[in-house]
Amino acid sequence: MKKLNSYLIILLGILLILPLIGVTQLGSITNGALAWIIAIVVLIIGILQLTNKK
Repeated sequence: MKKLNSYLIILLGILLILPLIGVTQLGSITNGALAWIIAIVVLIIGILQLTNKK
């Protein structure tokens, strides 16, 4: 179950980054630097959870 949660968090991070790199069909929640910070933090959390072996 933890692995599934990790993949879902990574997917959420990817969905947050898509509007920032030009894919605007989904729209954007935030703008500017805050949008990048949120997306990158979500991706890092997902990757850290995925690599956690506990």
